[in-house]
Amino acid sequence: HIARRLSHVRHVTQATKGRLYFQSDKVPRSLVRTGLVGTNRDLLGSDGEFFGTDPVGLEVDIASGRGQDHTLDENGFCLLPHAWGHIDYYDNESVITRYYPECEALLRRVTGASRAVAFDHNLRAKQRKEAGDRLRGGSAVQQPLVTYGVHNDYTVTSSEQRIRQLAQSPNQNDTRRSSLVDPAEVEELLKKRWIFVNVWRNISEEPVQRNPLAACDAATCALDDLIVFEIRYADRIGENYFARYSEQQRWFYFPRMEKDEVMLLKCWDSRGAGFHNGPAPATFSLHGSFEDLAPPPDAPDRESIEVRLVAFFE
Repeated sequence: HIARRLSHVRHVTQATKGRLYFQSDKVPRSLVRTGLVGTNRDLLGSDGEFFGTDPVGLEVDIASGRGQDHTLDENGFCLLPHAWGHIDYYDNESVITRYYPECEALLRRVTGASRAVAFDHNLRAKQRKEAGDRLRGGSAVQQPLVTYGVHNDYTVTSSEQRIRQLAQSPNQNDTRRSSLVDPAEVEELLKKRWIFVNVWRNISEEPVQRNPLAACDAATCALDDLIVFEIRYADRIGENYFARYSEQQRWFYFPRMEKDEVMLLKCWDSRGAGFHNGPAPATFSLHGSFEDLAPPPDAPDRESIEVRLVAFFE
């Protein structure tokens, strides 16, 4: 039954026009922290009001990525079949103890990494967010990040900083319950290749039809498009990138993603092109949820989970 269902999905190849939110020319470009753009994030994982931003919704052509053989190293994202037993994704303990190891094994298999560590996750469901729902034993359910804007989860500074934080005792905003990296091995790990990857999955029995995730081909993203912004937690400051729109950007999505598929999204590669000399794989893929301008009238709101991992290579 699953094979028949996914076979049908693979033939959904239509492009669409969607509304993605970018920062306007009023927002200063920067690859490092300026203190001019950011937000405060509470202990339940929700952002407060942003400062220094000027998001603008633009209608962008978004092509179907199905059948195009995108890869993490060439494009910064890919789609994979991944059927497994599934769990109650709204139970925090089940996600950590059962789904985290599944994602770690998947990432090792796909990338050839010697080690993968899952350390954080979010669930997104608009109707549950509006109801104020929380994961049992976990943080608040979030809604799809549409007007939040096109972004990347790490910067040239915060990516390495995050690995160092994983070697420390957990802080108030951390999902993990213990140090995940031996402090004595951090410096050696940082000398070798490491990558951050987001494993994104639809957790509904219905295919994704509203607010799907779009990703930008990493080869079409210029450094001049980027704007660093701060995420001010209770006990630390993180950094992400927002972006301006450029006509050179090429955007893709995977129509009607099923529960037995995952999208892998590279959020940082220590050997990525653009930040290091010489030939190298893609550094990251800008991404964001978008408003499909012609969704089916009865399309349900999507429900999705994203698990963030770091993988290390020998």
